[in-house]
Amino acid sequence: MYLVLVLGAICCSVSCQTLVPDEEETVITSSVDAVLGRSATLPCDIEPGIREDRVYMVLWYRDTNSKPIYSFDVRGRPFNKALHWSDPKVFGPRAYFVTVSKPAALTLDGVSLDDEGIYRCRVDFRTTPTRNFAINLTVIVPPHNLLLYDNSGRDISGVVGPLEEGSDLILTCEVRGGRPSPTVSWFMNDRLVEGQVKSIGDSLMVNRLAVKAVRREHLNSSYKCQASNTKLMMPAEKTVRLELLLRPLSVVIPHKPRQMVADQDYTIQCEVTGSRPKAVVSWTRDNRVFRRGKVREEGNETIVISSVTFAPVPEDDGTFLKCLGDNPNLPGFSQEDSFKLNVVYPPQVVLHLGSTLNPEDIKEGDDVYFECNIKANPKEHKITWFHDGTLVSQNMSSGVIISTHSLVLQRVTRWQSGAYTCLAANPRGETVSTPVILRVRYAPVCRDTEMTVIGASLDEVLKVRCHVAADPSEVTFVWQFNNSGESFDVSPARFSTSIGNVSELMYTPASQRDYGTLTCWGKNSIGKQAEPCVFQVVPAAKPSPLTNCTLRTATNHSSDVLEVECRAGYDGGLPQRFILEAYDAYTMRLRLNLSNPDTDMPVFRLDLGDMLPPTGDGFPPSLRIVVYAQNDKGRSDKLVLEDIMLNDAEKRTDGSSSMSILPIAALLTGSLLTLGIAVLLIVVLAVRRKHRHCGGSHCAHQLDPSKQAKMPGQSSRPGSMLEINTGDNRYVVAYTLKPAADCTTQPTANSSVDRQPDILNTPRGADTTTPPGLPRPDALFTPPGERNRQQHSPPTFPNFSHAEVGSSPEVCVTQVGGTLGRTRSRPRDVSYSTFATMRRDHIIADAIPGPESCV
Repeated sequence: MYLVLVLGAICCSVSCQTLVPDEEETVITSSVDAVLGRSATLPCDIEPGIREDRVYMVLWYRDTNSKPIYSFDVRGRPFNKALHWSDPKVFGPRAYFVTVSKPAALTLDGVSLDDEGIYRCRVDFRTTPTRNFAINLTVIVPPHNLLLYDNSGRDISGVVGPLEEGSDLILTCEVRGGRPSPTVSWFMNDRLVEGQVKSIGDSLMVNRLAVKAVRREHLNSSYKCQASNTKLMMPAEKTVRLELLLRPLSVVIPHKPRQMVADQDYTIQCEVTGSRPKAVVSWTRDNRVFRRGKVREEGNETIVISSVTFAPVPEDDGTFLKCLGDNPNLPGFSQEDSFKLNVVYPPQVVLHLGSTLNPEDIKEGDDVYFECNIKANPKEHKITWFHDGTLVSQNMSSGVIISTHSLVLQRVTRWQSGAYTCLAANPRGETVSTPVILRVRYAPVCRDTEMTVIGASLDEVLKVRCHVAADPSEVTFVWQFNNSGESFDVSPARFSTSIGNVSELMYTPASQRDYGTLTCWGKNSIGKQAEPCVFQVVPAAKPSPLTNCTLRTATNHSSDVLEVECRAGYDGGLPQRFILEAYDAYTMRLRLNLSNPDTDMPVFRLDLGDMLPPTGDGFPPSLRIVVYAQNDKGRSDKLVLEDIMLNDAEKRTDGSSSMSILPIAALLTGSLLTLGIAVLLIVVLAVRRKHRHCGGSHCAHQLDPSKQAKMPGQSSRPGSMLEINTGDNRYVVAYTLKPAADCTTQPTANSSVDRQPDILNTPRGADTTTPPGLPRPDALFTPPGERNRQQHSPPTFPNFSHAEVGSSPEVCVTQVGGTLGRTRSRPRDVSYSTFATMRRDHIIADAIPGPESCV
């Protein structure tokens, strides 16, 4: 039943026409199409015209044949048990008459081309007349091959492309076979589009579709070619999808920083949209690939987000950071976005010598300039120049000119050699350039600008060292000797050059004529030395003793700090130094040793509080001080300051000691006696000062008679007292003058006493006046035998004598006695036992060379 219904539904395209073959029969004609290889349904209406009638037999004929090819016989049996017969030579089992359909129909399976023709159905009824139906069966052959080709003629299937955006799309659809000829059509996205149809022969149909300048919206569009020659079956078709290569639509850097700080990390993002396939994102700085940052990508087929993380450097300032989006298959159609980097950083400073200067050929007198190249953001607000770390200031009169980024040194000197730097500052910080060394070449000059005095004995070998400064340091030397009678060059064999800028001359004075002036001249590639190095060769001797020594309290110090100030004598032609030695007057143990290089007025400062702790035996501390000068030839005669004592000021007022009336009476008696002696001494000194002369000279200092006093136990010695007040302390120093008889008698011309020799070539600053009556230079040198006796051993205590204190034949050293405080009896075993003073803050100086030195 199901098969009959299907076959009845398939039948279509029936056109009915009433044929009258003759006057007795009426034939109804229809047309039926069948697809090759499929089923055909030939309709035949068997419904009786009246209700009481029924069908007896149905017969099928083909064309004009009179013999049936199929029968349906209901005679004498129920309708559902009718007999079916099919001619095995025509249809055989392929044919079956279906009665359930309306109308009934002969179904033919597996239609072939031979089945095509006219079929006639004859229906016989029991009572009503016979019916005849004519069916024209047409067999349709569908197309058997459908092919698609692209622009280049390649067979395509599934996808066409990818094509560049904007290019033309050409699709060709070829359909082979089919009867009748099929209809070939193109559909874009299921919408019919018109193409160019062309028939080639009886079996080939072609439809060519052209799409001009495909656009972005054509991406993934479907193009379908359809071929059909019947409605009994689905048309033949092929569909392809269009693939396009799309250029990036946009490249955007969403956030562009206005300012970036050098060496801080920043992340910059770039969004690329619209590219197909996925865009390739790259970063450039000033059109060069930016490789310093760390790049990270994310996104999908349509949007790509690229992030670059980097720390800008000063070199990035002012450059352009660019993001480029490229379709890898469409070179030359990239999109980009960029921004200018504004990187702030401390100044970058590079200093160099002027480009027109040769750093290896700069000499004194040339003009030199430096250029300071500065890169800074923000712009520098200060530029400072330094020479060897010292600030360089503009001084046009000295030839130092500073412009914006240049330093000009006019008429450069050798003192301007060294390291030059420039400093630039902006709000981000300060930066100093790498030093640039300026080398100024110059002719030789003496290292020591002062004349050098060299003391030498006869036949003493001297090594005179001439050290010059020069650039280049390869120096040749010339030595000359000058004295009052001759001048000549020294033979080169006498001297040697050790380093290049040092020459050493071995010189031995053999006679008095060999004392004079040696000059050393240097010469290098720049020129000859302008001023020579001068060496004064003088006879050498030990230095003269110190004179005019005074004792005083130090200013701005406590009363326990004393100063000993002396006047230096002749240095003996050699550098001298001054030495003070302080000994404990009781134990003769060395307490202090001081030296002083001051050649004019040596001063020694003594802190008596630290140096003289209490002795513990009830006696005040006491010092014996020795001062002398020393050079390489030996020591001068020693000058002795004897018995300097210090008593604690509080011992007088603490009430711990008891005093009897006898000592007080003795003290008053002594005071009256002292006053009388002082008055007498003033009168005697006033008379003697008018007539006293020492060696044809006068005494250099005189004492004020109003200050003179008589010391107990020294009635035979005239003297004076000097009072010093410091804070709560009071010092009185009594100077005891040596009588005129104690002064050394001025030797006569025939005297055998040795004199201190005058020096022909005295040091600078010395008195060059020669006293009348002195012998000529031949007599100025110490005999060779005396040179061996010029060394002196340290003083041996207590065997000091006043003859040792002032042994120079030209110096008359006065004896000085100084007292301060109350009298107190001294031990019997101590010299000068006649002294007995007991006062507050007691200082006693029994022998101080005072201002009465006679020259």
